[in-house]
Amino acid sequence: MPEIDVYACFYDLVRQIPRGRVSTYGALARALGDVRAARAAGEMLAENPDPKRIPCHRVVRSDGTLGGFTHPEGLKEKIRRLREEGVEVRNGRIVDFESVVFEDFRTSYPLRALREEQLSLRSLVKLEDRPFDVVVGVDVAYAGRDAFGVGVAMNLRGKVLEIHVVRKRVSIPYIPTYLAFREEPVVRGIIEHFGKDAVYMLDGNGVLHPYRMGLATCVGVKNRVATIGVAKSLLCGTVKDGVVYLEGEPVGVEMRGRGKPIYVSPGHLITLKTAAEITLKLRKYRVPEPTRLAHLEAKAFRERELRRRPQWSTHPAF
Repeated sequence: MPEIDVYACFYDLVRQIPRGRVSTYGALARALGDVRAARAAGEMLAENPDPKRIPCHRVVRSDGTLGGFTHPEGLKEKIRRLREEGVEVRNGRIVDFESVVFEDFRTSYPLRALREEQLSLRSLVKLEDRPFDVVVGVDVAYAGRDAFGVGVAMNLRGKVLEIHVVRKRVSIPYIPTYLAFREEPVVRGIIEHFGKDAVYMLDGNGVLHPYRMGLATCVGVKNRVATIGVAKSLLCGTVKDGVVYLEGEPVGVEMRGRGKPIYVSPGHLITLKTAAEITLKLRKYRVPEPTRLAHLEAKAFRERELRRRPQWSTHPAF
């Protein structure tokens, strides 16, 4: 399936809002195909790449209040533009909101297509072991839409063998349960460098996921590599005696130590037992060394880029 540019789809929806009308974050999220994208809608509006052609001032909250501003000048500009188009605003709220709200979007519901792909991949998941002697920890840091993916290759004794960095512009914002589609293209570049014989440890979930298709599982299936998911919070399921169950099936383990626990689950081409053993073997602190070091490297690389290009920032909404 070709990569879907959710940003482009979203900005096309905003351009459909007629002059003199407004729409809401929730309506735009539903037009994308999932109401969980409402928060991402606000973030994409804040990153508006073409304020003259993408009328983000026409997007308001579902109760008719304007919202979305931390600076009073931005709010004043939004009110000015709406009034210029004939939309009456009083005390920070659209007057007669129901008469001007627009929801009749022409849309292909791109998030529904991604969900269908996610579910279709589920039948390809294999939780079985195969031999390997290298673990590659992976993490991704962001500066706007620019992603910096770092892979840290280690042997099973914990020695760092190599570090590789991939930079890519992402086409999907962060939306709960769609993280795999945001980060998989970045991780793919790391896999192309290190090859398919390693096991990849990712900052996210494997089959410990509402659709049994977290980041680690999606990456594993789409790239035919062994993967382990290591998450810092429990996305779903019930913990009993250190094992995480989903619909009665063991899908992960809770690892405790100093600080908060982590949640380990197999992604693809590895069993829960082996995923847990490897994570425990390579764990010095709360997070296992492969992903901990990858996180530090990704963050450092991002900061170096920001210092090198201090003008790098998201576009203003107006």
